[in-house]
Amino acid sequence: RATIGNYYTDPRFYENWNGARGAGVLVSAYHVVAPDRPADSQIDRFFDVLGARKSDLPLVLDIELSHDISPADITACIKDCAHKVEQRDGRKPIIYTAGWFWNNQVLESPEWSAYDLWVANYGVSAPSLPTGWSEWKIWQYSDKGQVPGIAAATDLNWFAGSHDDLLAYANVEPEPEDEPQPDAGLRARVVASRVNVRSGPGANYSDIGDLYRGAVVNVVSLDGKDVWVEFEPGKWAALTFHGTRYMELE
Repeated sequence: RATIGNYYTDPRFYENWNGARGAGVLVSAYHVVAPDRPADSQIDRFFDVLGARKSDLPLVLDIELSHDISPADITACIKDCAHKVEQRDGRKPIIYTAGWFWNNQVLESPEWSAYDLWVANYGVSAPSLPTGWSEWKIWQYSDKGQVPGIAAATDLNWFAGSHDDLLAYANVEPEPEDEPQPDAGLRARVVASRVNVRSGPGANYSDIGDLYRGAVVNVVSLDGKDVWVEFEPGKWAALTFHGTRYMELE
């Protein structure tokens, strides 16, 4: 949380933002809309607090306050805040709310479905959606989570998609997969008194050294008419040659 209305800044916002960044977590910030305050001053405060910080995920408008304002005025304030966030951030904000609040305090509009929904609904197998949406982007399903590094109970959320989908949603490139490595557990022991080391998998390749009885090498690959092992790049030795076993696998 960054701000509420045009009158409150969360004193732990910067600490939380930096901590999440340091932990490698995708970050965003949310503003709690106070419908009895001008949208201009609310969003000004929100972006003043953000400063030069750029969120990974879209910014969020938290809709859960009515302040005894009419649904028409609440609706107008939400729309105004959403438009101003989009103008300044370049992305439509996510709308966070719960059906029990939204359906009683906010008027219907075809505009709502253009915003991604973060819905709060605990203790159910599937969330009840507020009027205006047919799907959710994030579902807050519990407020009793335990997270390393946080003493208090935390909210828990599902994202509608895979981890790669989440990264794409945040415009973050996934980490490249590690190149597969040879199985370090496959080794060969020399059982002959001596075996030549060749530059390739065959006796016609250059002799570039020797291995002696008892030597153990990691097997990189097997090849050749007989059986040859590559134990280092460009270094080969016969496992079996012309029916004679020179090495055995371990």
